[in-house]
Amino acid sequence: MFGPANQASFLLDIEGSAHDLRVLEFTGKEAISQPFRFDLKLVSERPDLDLESLLHRTAYLSFDGHGAGIHGQVYSVGQGDAGKRLTQYQLSLMPSLAWLGHRFDQKIFQKLSVPQIIAQVLESHGILGDRYRFALGTDYRPRDYCVQYGESCLNFLQRLCEEEGLHYHFEHSREGHLLVFGDDQTVFPRLHQPTAYLQDSAMVADDPVINAFTLALQTRSTGVTRRDYDFEKPLLQLESGAKDPSPLRLEDYGFPGHFTDREQGKHRTRRTLERHRSDYRQATGRSNQSMLLSGHFLPLINHPRQEWNDLWLLTEVIHIGKQPSVLEESITSAANEEFYQGYRNTFLATPWDTPFRPALAHPKTTIDGYQHAVVCGPPGEEIHCDEYGRVRVQFPWDRDGEHNEHSSCWVRVASGWAHDRYGSVLIPRVGMEVIVGFYEGDLDKPLIVACLPNGANRPPLDLPAEKTRSTFKTQSSPGGAGFNELRIEDRKGAEEISVRAQRDYVQHVLNDERVQIDNQRSIVVGGNARHELHAEEQRITHGNRLTEVRQDDHLTVHGDRHIRATSHRLSARQQVHVSVGQHVVIDGGASVTLQAAGAWLTINSAGIFSSVPVETGGAPMPPMAATPVALDASTPVLTETVSTALFKQLLGDEALIELCQMPSGGTPMDCPLSDCQCRRALGYGARS
Repeated sequence: MFGPANQASFLLDIEGSAHDLRVLEFTGKEAISQPFRFDLKLVSERPDLDLESLLHRTAYLSFDGHGAGIHGQVYSVGQGDAGKRLTQYQLSLMPSLAWLGHRFDQKIFQKLSVPQIIAQVLESHGILGDRYRFALGTDYRPRDYCVQYGESCLNFLQRLCEEEGLHYHFEHSREGHLLVFGDDQTVFPRLHQPTAYLQDSAMVADDPVINAFTLALQTRSTGVTRRDYDFEKPLLQLESGAKDPSPLRLEDYGFPGHFTDREQGKHRTRRTLERHRSDYRQATGRSNQSMLLSGHFLPLINHPRQEWNDLWLLTEVIHIGKQPSVLEESITSAANEEFYQGYRNTFLATPWDTPFRPALAHPKTTIDGYQHAVVCGPPGEEIHCDEYGRVRVQFPWDRDGEHNEHSSCWVRVASGWAHDRYGSVLIPRVGMEVIVGFYEGDLDKPLIVACLPNGANRPPLDLPAEKTRSTFKTQSSPGGAGFNELRIEDRKGAEEISVRAQRDYVQHVLNDERVQIDNQRSIVVGGNARHELHAEEQRITHGNRLTEVRQDDHLTVHGDRHIRATSHRLSARQQVHVSVGQHVVIDGGASVTLQAAGAWLTINSAGIFSSVPVETGGAPMPPMAATPVALDASTPVLTETVSTALFKQLLGDEALIELCQMPSGGTPMDCPLSDCQCRRALGYGARS
């Protein structure tokens, strides 16, 4: 079946190593978006080769004398049986990329696109810019936050490529192998010459041929729809889709779609549909053409089905080479098989115009539980958040983080209640330990669900001694010199609710307030106290009222003042002055007595009686005018508005206070008082 075209001479050249290793046989598999691997069986006259010195060296395996071959690194090497003169060795070649499969990291990437992340990982492993290149037809948006966790660097890179629809292949030369990333068909090179189809027959071909070529069509999804949610635009329905012209409706619908706008959604759904359809039409072939390499276009000619004579993208090639002529003695028994010498391969191929997208073979690591982290921010800041109350955190596994504002993305904080400008807000502060969950287990979408005390951040109670207490205690910021606190004590017999305000305490009741105290009430004010009412005040004291003013007492009444008592006593150590503008009327009912310096004057129904004769002349004591200090009305207590409830009361037909002069059935405008307080509350001045 194989003629001169199948005669091959396989050679292995290991850089920097002088050896007499000869290739007995090899098997290799290489495919788009996969590291290749070639396993070689070798023989040498030396039974004591230094295996350690061969490991990790670069090498080139030549398939023929025309330049076909692969370049790689020695991934593994071993020694086998020894014959009379030859010793057998095993050696595997893989690309430098394969070494990343043994490097595991937990790392956070921020504000970088997928190509930038890939380049950073490659170069950190020593695969520098001259050993890889990007040939991309699309610009890729930076990812705000991208986490590598619990996966090898190789798995991480392949996952990112699969998520974005990127692919990679290798281009080989004796000097090295180049890793090429692409996102469309233009990145794949074309093999230098076409290969003819010649079906298996008794004919002998002078040139390499494809002796088997079959095509199969597979049922695949015909449409893709994705939805997602953007918390900054919660009412926007983010949905995008892509469809194939096929009349079948085989939809792939999923959530979340990992996009935040429709343009990005269209791009992702189109790539997903292309991934579903990339092997819809797939050819399988067999040949002895050693030039075939995955990630290259194969020009096929001389096929009886004319439309198949076209370019085909080689997506996978399995290479087999046997060279028993290197044996000068028999080491093992030969198997009775048809193919015993030369080179052959099998391959998979797709039409050139069908976009290739790698399958999702490397799923993202997910977290079902929670992780703990520490809130962080810029140096000197105690509270660091954005407009949504999001904070940044440092995970204990992140060895690159520096406990600052760059340690993570903005992380949303769960709240017990949240709506448009109302709800509850508790912003975790820098240094607090928090519990972090992940939306749908996605490490790229962290969410803070709670805070935790620890050895550095102790609870605000002396536990377990104060175990019956519940408290909500904050700390003044910056500096932490004070605190506000709401404390509840549930210990039997000592139940208490305590409120502490480090500075100001403000209450604003828009309607009624009712306070009932069944025992005692004490109020201590260290400075001034101001009490302002826009309407009537009623006070009822069922027991005694004891009032002590330790300095002056000033009272200003803009209207009338009425005092009613069973007995009324007024005592002054020095003087009592009563001054009125016109008349003073003292009505004693039964009698009026004036007494001073041992003398007295009594007026009753029997007459006017004096203990001494009434003389003319003399001089009166000068009066002392009442000059009460005016109130400072420039600083209102809270508000100067009159409530709706007060207006309703004032417009009613009943008096608001016992001594109000508003007649029954009248209005405040009918009140005979010149300076009616009800009219004042309604916005009218004194009656002229």
